[in-house]
Amino acid sequence: MDPKEADLDDLVREELGGEPSQEAKDYARELYEKYRLPSTPAPPKEDS
Repeated sequence: MDPKEADLDDLVREELGGEPSQEAKDYARELYEKYRLPSTPAPPKEDS
């Protein structure tokens, strides 16, 4: 399992206060994919 997915499942459990249904997990994942911010690349390192 992808660590990102595990974190999302933990957030859903925390929010719902228990083990969420598969439907709740799927819905949370759908929202995550729809609204997540794009990854920003790390700024280039400057060599001195």
